[in-house]
Amino acid sequence: MSGVATLGSALLLAAGVAAAVAALSARMALERAPRIASVRLGELTADYMTKAAREHGDGDEAMEAARRWAARLEEALARIAARHHAVLLPARAVAAGAKDLTAEVRAAIRTGNHSGAHPEEER
Repeated sequence: MSGVATLGSALLLAAGVAAAVAALSARMALERAPRIASVRLGELTADYMTKAAREHGDGDEAMEAARRWAARLEEALARIAARHHAVLLPARAVAAGAKDLTAEVRAAIRTGNHSGAHPEEER
């Protein structure tokens, strides 16, 4: 291959790489960053513990119920965070300005409706 042909090939390859990098950069710039939202985890846990003490007592049944509730909580948090494109933080970790999604998490745990829209959900 002659020097001119090699140089031409190298320039075309460099232009192709530059175009790919530019397209990727533009795409990444258009994706929105996750929002910060809060959940009052202490309140949810205290509410559950009060209810569980009345319904299940102290035994193995109570431990199993707590494990099931914790699994539902974890699933609800993950799905709601994904639906809102948000990072969920405990409310005590947020000084101000974050949307509180506690009611939506509570409803999702109670009903098992992790994929349906909450009436107050932003679009």
